[in-house]
Amino acid sequence: MKKKTIIYLLCILPALCFYSFALLIPLFFGTIPYSTYDWNLMSGIKNFAGLGNYIEIFSDADFFRTLWFTVKVGVTTVVLSNLLAFILAYFLSKSDVRCKSVSRAFFFIPNIISSVLVAFIWYVMFAWVLPSLAQTFNIEWLKSISWFGETSHATFTIIVVSVWQSLGFSLLIYIAGFQTIPSELIEAAEMDGCTGVKSITKVQVPLLMSTITINLFISIAGAFKAFDIPFALTDGGPFGTTQTIALNIYQEAFIRYRMGMGSAKSVVLFLLVALVTIVQLRITSKKEVEY
Repeated sequence: MKKKTIIYLLCILPALCFYSFALLIPLFFGTIPYSTYDWNLMSGIKNFAGLGNYIEIFSDADFFRTLWFTVKVGVTTVVLSNLLAFILAYFLSKSDVRCKSVSRAFFFIPNIISSVLVAFIWYVMFAWVLPSLAQTFNIEWLKSISWFGETSHATFTIIVVSVWQSLGFSLLIYIAGFQTIPSELIEAAEMDGCTGVKSITKVQVPLLMSTITINLFISIAGAFKAFDIPFALTDGGPFGTTQTIALNIYQEAFIRYRMGMGSAKSVVLFLLVALVTIVQLRITSKKEVEY
């Protein structure tokens, strides 16, 4: 047993070293200490503030507005991307589907494209292509939509682009999960009259809970840290109403040059993501079953 443990530790050691170098060391020796200072990045003046930055966060209306927007968009994105990925994976996992490899690659391509490029593609779609189609086919309701001039429409564009890009990764994970389910279990369930939707909800979903746990963990963490798509697509507009927490932190640190406050908000974001993901892991892991 000890030999296996040592082998496992040696296998994860390279990844752990890279993880520590990229995240843990900057977090504990950079971000957290800096969050206790009133540090103006432009002037270079750095004064110890203790918990002053954290106290100020709780009176920052913009931060809580961005928090609510991040949660709203994040929940919608996580639910839609996982639901669509699950449905597509269910059909693409069937043996009678043709060109399965091509179909999977087609859905995965958006995930490997740069998020900035994805946002630019969809910006052209919403700002030029859709208005041109509305003008060509004389669709009045589509003509009147200002995709980036109204909060509701700008929020919709962020959700659409985020789901479109994240769908492929979740899809592949679900396909891998479906392939691990023994066909004998499905056949036995069908013999007992458990078919169709009932087979999915009563048999396959419980057996896929470990896969669902992984996908939810990755999706939730990514949704809370969303930065590149909102930044490239709307830049927080109109009037900052589509600003995520990550974008708020960026503007605090590199636009207002308040590095201490930006670091404090980063620590709060880290704690929020850690709390939500730990709760999610505990809830979903309890529903996992062995077969």
